[in-house]
Amino acid sequence: MTPTEQKIEKFHAIVGADISYRFEKQITDAVMELAELLEGRFLDNETKVDYATHVFAKVLDDLMDLLEHPSHLN
Repeated sequence: MTPTEQKIEKFHAIVGADISYRFEKQITDAVMELAELLEGRFLDNETKVDYATHVFAKVLDDLMDLLEHPSHLN
């Protein structure tokens, strides 16, 4: 088992397999749907990748802020 697979198993055990699966599925489905919207919207693939990278980085930053400051969740 790879280190990544071990981490995933650990997360499944901590938060529960059902919640973990639903979280991953919802994120994956949303990302794929939005990626389809980007098709044909920019001149080149590099611009699409740059834009997607920017969006993902912002979402991860926002998620980290929420997790580090739980009072913002309420």
